[in-house]
Amino acid sequence: MTAAGDPSPDRSHLVTGSSESLSNASPHQQVDRAAGDPQAMSPRAVLVVDDNAVNRYMLSRHVAQLGLEAETAENGQIALEMVAHRSFDLVLLDVMMPVLDGYQTLDALKRDPKLRDLPVIIVSGVDEIDSVVRCIERGAEDYLTKPIDHVLLRARINACLEKKRLRDIERKRTEELVHALAELEKAQTKLLTQEKLAYLGTISAGIAHEIKNPLNFVTNFAQLMRDLLVELREELERYQDIIEAHDYENLVDILDNLDLNASKINEHGQRADGIVRGMLLLSRGGSPKPQKAHINTILHQAVDLAYHGLRAQDTDFRIKIDMDLDSTIEPSYVVPQDLSRAFLNIVNNACYAAYDRSRKLKTTQPDFEPTVQVTSRRVGSDRVEIRIRDNGPGIPPEHLPMIFDPFFTTKPTGQGTGLGLSISHGIVVDVHRGDIRVESQPEVFTEFIVGLPLVLRDPAVTEILAETESGSEIDLPAIPDPQDGAMPSRAEAEVDHDAPL
Repeated sequence: MTAAGDPSPDRSHLVTGSSESLSNASPHQQVDRAAGDPQAMSPRAVLVVDDNAVNRYMLSRHVAQLGLEAETAENGQIALEMVAHRSFDLVLLDVMMPVLDGYQTLDALKRDPKLRDLPVIIVSGVDEIDSVVRCIERGAEDYLTKPIDHVLLRARINACLEKKRLRDIERKRTEELVHALAELEKAQTKLLTQEKLAYLGTISAGIAHEIKNPLNFVTNFAQLMRDLLVELREELERYQDIIEAHDYENLVDILDNLDLNASKINEHGQRADGIVRGMLLLSRGGSPKPQKAHINTILHQAVDLAYHGLRAQDTDFRIKIDMDLDSTIEPSYVVPQDLSRAFLNIVNNACYAAYDRSRKLKTTQPDFEPTVQVTSRRVGSDRVEIRIRDNGPGIPPEHLPMIFDPFFTTKPTGQGTGLGLSISHGIVVDVHRGDIRVESQPEVFTEFIVGLPLVLRDPAVTEILAETESGSEIDLPAIPDPQDGAMPSRAEAEVDHDAPL
């Protein structure tokens, strides 16, 4: 113990209850401590602030006898430093102190949002009604005058700790309610999104159904035209001797052009038919079944479709697309129409961002070349990683946490729905059990990294085999061999930017 007149009194003094005093605490006190403190096994901490060393020691001993942990400070400034670095449950505060008195210390505690709920009991030798009123008005829980009555001190400390325990419980439950409300709002937003998507699905299903019939006529008649052109060539060759050479060459050129046009009509008609079939599959109830397909093929088609789609909307649209696809990636069981939709959304955003930046830099940086890089790599034996990177304006750091939220978009009003990346996230994470993340540096790049499991065995067969191994007798159904799509080589993965739309 340091004497009151010691020129170098101790800054803080720690007194903790002995094992006997802790064990002698009443069951009610022990329950209170367990209910109010996250660390129920740790005693509650009380800070004793008094410039008199003897008073600090006596108050600390009383606190320790209650099974509480006591720490001491000789003035208000030291007390504020201590409460800033550790948590206390109660402060016993003297009024008349050097450096920073009790009034100033109390004001500082109540001004701090993190400390304003910390209960404070004033313990002072000033027995004046004005001082009592002044402290209570400033937020003190109670006011005790010296010399302290030990029974009264014990009762007031227990009452303050109980009120703090109840406040802590109330604050915790309030936080839980706020969190539950936020989750409810998210669920409501998700439900609204699903309703909108269901409505869009119904409309798109009707449109797709109406388009499919005339589209079949287009592709069928295009193929019929090619067959007729073959017959016409044969007939033309029969009259080659009686037709002048110059006229014969012109007729052959015309037939070649007609055959090329019919071929393109048939090719793009089949592509449109595939899109329509995908729309119809998406609009049907239930979850689509995985099919064996090349991820590279789906990615290549999505890039090609995104590029030509933007090119059709803006004839001035020009962008460099670098594709580097890993030819060692084997066919995997995926939901092709869903995965194509996810890739298409991401590539569309990448192309839009790079081209939009090139238009804005047209006068200041005329040499800027908008570029989108698409790569696929096999990672280990059972995983594929796809990276889609653009040199657009990038994404501000504050927007990154919200980038996959429904209806969030960085595009100008009217140019984006905010659903594309949210849908892509659901397809990759929920449908394919993969992962998707984004990295960005403003004014440099944005890169989406999609990780997908490489599923080499039909999930339906895997499930049946698992049930068989568990002891159930199940007859394996005959499963047809899936038709593998053509694997694009790295050279074939170059996008033909000048191909007719």
